[in-house]
Amino acid sequence: MHRKRPVLLIVLLAAVCIGVGAQEKRSVVLQIQLPNGATPQLRILDGETGTVSTPDIGKIGFVPTLRDGSVVVGLFDLNQTPSRRLGEVEATVGGDQVESGTTPHFSIRAIRIVP
Repeated sequence: MHRKRPVLLIVLLAAVCIGVGAQEKRSVVLQIQLPNGATPQLRILDGETGTVSTPDIGKIGFVPTLRDGSVVVGLFDLNQTPSRRLGEVEATVGGDQVESGTTPHFSIRAIRIVP
């Protein structure tokens, strides 16, 4: 009976490792054209917040959410507490940039998904 315990422990550890690996979030690489003409690239975890700060507009948050081949990006004004939602855009991964239609204005392109 004692010989079965190490095998059982190994099987349980393998199951936990597989479960943890399956729960890893993917990242989205976004290229964002700012009002001042700069175009930084941000790598942001799905559902998490990436930020850009400039002297003119302050701190803006970008929250990508993956949906069936596209990325919905929420835009937030982080200069206030609580933050204020500016809007959202839907971009096709690897497609053209999309205009935010927000104030301030941004153009967003979803470059790729990173596992």
